[in-house]
Amino acid sequence: MRNRDFRLLWLGQIQTAIGDWIVVAALFAMVDKLSGGRAIGITLVMMAKFLPAILLGFLAGIFVDRFDRKKILMISDLARAVLYVILPFSPNLLMVCVLVFVIEAFTVVYGPARDASVPDLVAPEHLVHANSLNQLTLYISIAFGTAIAGGMLSLFTWLQKVEPLFFGRFVDPTVAVFVIDAATCVVSAYLIFLIRGFKKRPAGTGEKISTGVVLEDFKEGFRYLWRTSFTRTVLVLILVCFLGGGTMYVLVIGFVKYVLSAGDTTFMYILTVLLVGMMIGSVLASFLKDRFTRDAILGRWISLFGLSVVAFSLVTALWLSFTLALVGGLILGYAVVMMMSLLMIRVEESFRGRAFATIQTMMRTAIFLSILVAGPLADVINAIGRRWAARPVTFMLFRFGGSYVGKVDGSKVDFRFLLNGSQVILLLGGLTILAAGLYGSRAFKKASRELPET
Repeated sequence: MRNRDFRLLWLGQIQTAIGDWIVVAALFAMVDKLSGGRAIGITLVMMAKFLPAILLGFLAGIFVDRFDRKKILMISDLARAVLYVILPFSPNLLMVCVLVFVIEAFTVVYGPARDASVPDLVAPEHLVHANSLNQLTLYISIAFGTAIAGGMLSLFTWLQKVEPLFFGRFVDPTVAVFVIDAATCVVSAYLIFLIRGFKKRPAGTGEKISTGVVLEDFKEGFRYLWRTSFTRTVLVLILVCFLGGGTMYVLVIGFVKYVLSAGDTTFMYILTVLLVGMMIGSVLASFLKDRFTRDAILGRWISLFGLSVVAFSLVTALWLSFTLALVGGLILGYAVVMMMSLLMIRVEESFRGRAFATIQTMMRTAIFLSILVAGPLADVINAIGRRWAARPVTFMLFRFGGSYVGKVDGSKVDFRFLLNGSQVILLLGGLTILAAGLYGSRAFKKASRELPET
């Protein structure tokens, strides 16, 4: 934090990150009204948020490597500010989805530009500290952004009652939230403007981009990423781990209810504990960077996270579920910081933007595919489990099978059968991550022979 340039970048990042999560809460409330309470509205908006990374991720990396990153960051911030102001005045759901798509398109460019710039602003020996702080900022923004949104909406609603002549007539709570987030983007652009340490792009990188240039840049970048053992291993790990871990987005709530027989609030508490663990892990990365930074050890940390997911999918005691969520989050937070730091050290500067754009694209694509497949597949497994009618198997603190019997939407349901879809897919996801970590340990050893030690 004594580094002026990094401090300015971080201050802009933390306020916009919290602002973006504040907007998510307000956006969902707005979409719920526009869609008449139908779940399809939220689904369409979430697709609009994910698709830019899938469709434009690689192109974003090419832009980041060819143009001035400082200008990219400032333009992205200012463009998002304008769009956030327009968004709450959208007359229909289609307009909301279009604006969300464009906002996320600028975010897709912003992320790799920011990550690729950190090594220019921070000395190599401080990269782990910088990434630890960046990841901690992300987790804090997720944890507190939605809570702040609820508080802000409540505050403006209360002000409407206290001073209806002004707040009731001229100030809409939802609009106010979007305007505040737009203001954070403007402040972030100004802070980035003050940064002096951005590396100047080599002459000729600002040339006009044609279809041929884009295709050639993409091929060149992909060839670089794939021919380097370390980067290739990271890409494989990211794809496999997020395919396995992405199932948690849609299945943990069903697992908590139908396997653990706990309520929706328990699901939220477990996610909170997982997030706290990730915060702790990202902080520990700063203190343990000199002891656990070798590539092979990173693979083992990923294996440990997979093992924690496997154990979580099988335990029956809630206290043990919370413990595993905390430990798993700690391991995951640590592994993410170390992976980002190693990439910043190992990837050549001229390919850095494409590398981080590729990583973010693969992360979101893998999660998107998991969301599409996991839910329907869990329903199929549940149908097979009911037809088979085998009873759950319990051994001490572990159980394979469901335990819930009660009402869902007014109808009585019984999940006391062996093959529960949520549990089976969570278990398979954990085993997949475990196998990926073991593969990574061996592959990183080979990669470390080809590249200098960190």
